[in-house]
Amino acid sequence: MSNTLVVPYPSTARLRVVSRIAAAVLGGYVFAWGTVAAVTSLLSAADMEFHDAEFLGAMAGLLAYLAAFLGTVATRRLALAWLVLLGAGALMTAIGSFVQSLLT
Repeated sequence: MSNTLVVPYPSTARLRVVSRIAAAVLGGYVFAWGTVAAVTSLLSAADMEFHDAEFLGAMAGLLAYLAAFLGTVATRRLALAWLVLLGAGALMTAIGSFVQSLLT
């Protein structure tokens, strides 16, 4: 007889963990990409030199990824986290694309 305790881990709990990790990593990436696109295009439209705007956009994207990742791990409502990350990321990417199309 062994002294190890075997605790069953339900498959729905595994699915929730995988979904939370995917939301944090992939949703955070989409959110960060949108942040980079929006910040870079808006700063470029405000007559900042492109490479400076690109650098500041990348820094903002890194901070946005960190905030999105930590917020997703800490939230109770995972479906809302998916919705906010993907929706806000897509919206910011669309804003960045629209502003960029006005500049050319």
